[in-house]
Amino acid sequence: MKHFTAAGAALLVISWTAAAQAPAASGQDIPRQPDGKPDFSGLYNIPYTPNMAAGGKESEVPYTERGRQAYLNHDSKDDPTANCWFPGMPRIMQSPYPARIIQNHDYLVILFEYMTMHRIIPLDGRPHPANMEPSFMGDSVGHWEGDTLVVDTTNLKDAPWTWLDTAGHQHSDALHVIERFHRTPGSAKVDYEFTVDDPKMYTKPWTNSRPLTPLKPTPGLPDLLEYNCEENNRDLNHLRSNKPALQP
Repeated sequence: MKHFTAAGAALLVISWTAAAQAPAASGQDIPRQPDGKPDFSGLYNIPYTPNMAAGGKESEVPYTERGRQAYLNHDSKDDPTANCWFPGMPRIMQSPYPARIIQNHDYLVILFEYMTMHRIIPLDGRPHPANMEPSFMGDSVGHWEGDTLVVDTTNLKDAPWTWLDTAGHQHSDALHVIERFHRTPGSAKVDYEFTVDDPKMYTKPWTNSRPLTPLKPTPGLPDLLEYNCEENNRDLNHLRSNKPALQP
């Protein structure tokens, strides 16, 4: 399990301070940081999206033949998260647990209740590391396009380590995820969109969108509850194949 370093803790303090200095929105304006950029800070509900195929319409998924076969041949008992492996991108942004966003001029930090994970995203548009080993969450870098924050993520592990969603849509080592965060004047929600770009598995980029809805903290409880996937994990003993012919 990853832990924040002292530098990470300092970043949080700085971020909280910056957020506290942000001017309040008035009329049809949106919350903004002291530098004028949109402020996404807050506690949010992430809508659970177990299947990226809208309405389960597999006919609308832009598969390559390799991608189609990978989906048809996947087995639900092999879901990587059942092993308490990190969900990866974009699956972490489709999981049914709250998250807190903390932001300052230099970074956007997302703290997830799910698996007590975090993402630290620099906002200066720097290049991705040239020699980084693929990882569960990859490397994320943000830049601004007007009032929209665009986050680019690469260097992601492929199967069997991560899936795109609970339904079992697969990806390759070529996966590239592009996220867009935007605020609409007059709304407390954050408009969130992500695009899966994986030419080995999909013939064209595949986009999903949904709102991130603000949550009110529950009195007497922390914003994000402790989540220990390994503790009392009984799933592995009860998982069943979705391919009966393969059952012993």
